[in-house]
Amino acid sequence: MDSEWREFLESAGAEFYGDTIESFGNPEQERHVVSSGDIICDLSHLAVLEISGDDGDEFLQNQLTNDIGELTEKKSQLSGWCTPKGRLLVLFQVIRQSSNKTLLLFPIELLEPIQKRLQMFVMRSKVTITNISEQRIRIGLSGPDAEEQLGAITESIPKEIDETINMENTTVVRLHPALYPRFLILTDLPGAKKTWSHLDVQATPVSSGPWELLDIRSAIPTITQRTQESFIPQMLNLQAINGLNFTKGCYPGQEVVARMEYLGKMKRGMARITIVDESSPESGDSLYSRSSNSSQGAGEIISIQKDGDGVWEGLAVVETGIIEAGDITLMEDGTVPVMAQQLNNR
Repeated sequence: MDSEWREFLESAGAEFYGDTIESFGNPEQERHVVSSGDIICDLSHLAVLEISGDDGDEFLQNQLTNDIGELTEKKSQLSGWCTPKGRLLVLFQVIRQSSNKTLLLFPIELLEPIQKRLQMFVMRSKVTITNISEQRIRIGLSGPDAEEQLGAITESIPKEIDETINMENTTVVRLHPALYPRFLILTDLPGAKKTWSHLDVQATPVSSGPWELLDIRSAIPTITQRTQESFIPQMLNLQAINGLNFTKGCYPGQEVVARMEYLGKMKRGMARITIVDESSPESGDSLYSRSSNSSQGAGEIISIQKDGDGVWEGLAVVETGIIEAGDITLMEDGTVPVMAQQLNNR
């Protein structure tokens, strides 16, 4: 995180633990307000890689699950990057900045290995991969009045999901809503200070946890260190959220992904889960069920956060046939019940 931006956030009430914002003084209130009010969030938990050069589009097209040919300066997309076995290494928010410049946003905990692995595939291509996480500040905005607030400081606002508006030094992307409109704002340091100061008048600043809760409610999955290589794209419903294209051509794992789509039967899929317990479930934790016949367990948590009522809300990949049995648990001994609801394709 840029040191000047950190100082600015501290002056606005941010309480840090290391490089991470723990809260803005009242974590419980932050978890409550995401359900009813306007919020702003520093998104420094997301890294930003810039892919530039004459061969940038071809490079990304040969690597990612989505069709880069459909990416424009007015429309972003989600996209996955897989191993040759079709297992997801990371999910990117892909944003076009110009004809030869594209941004990839993803969890900053994956920055070093993902940048290093991407670089391996550049070879002789005219492609430059640059970490610009400190140069492009990321701010999230959500709430019933988010559109009005954003419209007061920008020339225009994106109307459709994934729509992107590029202005001088600032990019705005409309995200999948959790209940209210949500926006991603990328800008430089002066722009970030100005934007935050304006939005802070009405919106409540929150840490990354409440923002991730909105991702969960939007059914937008995240790949973390603990869940890398755990899922194929269809398990995370990427085909329904503009993250997977079956006709774009080859990329790592494409044969496995296509075979599952046209010849296979999905035995696991994404579900919403809730847990009412004092335990602390995490991304990558296993789920269990007496109804499961799998040696791999009944499922795995994708992401999970506590809401304002102290209930854990999450997304998980679970066996498609066991949800109706109602016996999914967090612990192998059958304790800590997990309520699950299968997600249908959008």
